[in-house]
Amino acid sequence: MKIDKLKQFVALRQSLLTEKAQLETRLAQINKALGEETGTTKTATPAPARASASPQVTNPMSLKAAVRKVTSARSLTKKEILQAIGKLGYRFSAKDPMNSLNVVLYTKGQFKNDSGKFSPAK
Repeated sequence: MKIDKLKQFVALRQSLLTEKAQLETRLAQINKALGEETGTTKTATPAPARASASPQVTNPMSLKAAVRKVTSARSLTKKEILQAIGKLGYRFSAKDPMNSLNVVLYTKGQFKNDSGKFSPAK
């Protein structure tokens, strides 16, 4: 029985390695089509496995900066803010993005709340 599991593991690992090679080849083709140098792409190093880890998300700016940017022109409701920062390209890794937004909006001195519409405090 242990031999069967070992064979299954080896076969699955080989399948993943083959798929990885195909994806890397495709990525190189895409980079070439975009005119990017192939030497400048970084290969991701696997992060240590954690139980119930959220997917890694990198954003061009912090959530607070994104909220400041979208509320600088006019006051917005929380739903409007979520939509606007989504259009900026901000991605949440949390299951409930509204909770993360609430932390930023209700941090003392950062944003003012005028009847449910938020704008920068400063």
